[in-house]
Amino acid sequence: MKNLIIILFFIGIAHGVERNWKKINEEKGISSYSSEIPGSKLIGVKGDAIIEASAERIYAVLIDDEHLKDWVDRLKVSKVLEEVSDKEDVMYQEYSLPWPLKNRDFVFRGKVYRDIEGRVHLEVKSENHPKAPPSVGVRGETYGEYIITPLGESRCKLEVEIFSDPKGVIPKWLINYIQKGWPFESISLIQKQMVKSYYKDTPLPQIEENPKSILR
Repeated sequence: MKNLIIILFFIGIAHGVERNWKKINEEKGISSYSSEIPGSKLIGVKGDAIIEASAERIYAVLIDDEHLKDWVDRLKVSKVLEEVSDKEDVMYQEYSLPWPLKNRDFVFRGKVYRDIEGRVHLEVKSENHPKAPPSVGVRGETYGEYIITPLGESRCKLEVEIFSDPKGVIPKWLINYIQKGWPFESISLIQKQMVKSYYKDTPLPQIEENPKSILR
């Protein structure tokens, strides 16, 4: 598969756990929510919005590695460590942080599938991998999921549920502050990418009756 790309610096999902989501903002049609994570001082966040574009166009944006830096802040390196299948990769990404903070990097498995209801799921989950290079600074941990739900030929609901620990000395209150604004900023940037001419609608994965999630 094309490199399964998700913004990773402050995203993820604590997998397999039901969340008590609290709405924290709604702006320009984008809703943002937060949830406490048991055993952690960090919060999880999620967002959703209706996007006036086809599922094929949104999917094309999310999996396009070539233009990722156009809309992912501070991304320095993104590369495939292992091509598991046409729907699953192991990825490495590095993000530049301002001095005196050390850069963050992540090693994660990415998987895409389409469920029986026609929704496209793009999942990421941190893991240790034998081909992973030594960390350039601090290795973070992340879990995440994007869901594209077609509502018509040119209209979809986009959802993202996220949790991440960038590790290191960054104060937890600062991470939480940044995360609260992430759903709006992320979905806004994705919406702006819809009109870029270099994207070509990408066929969606085939529907699977019993897809295997890497998060649950």
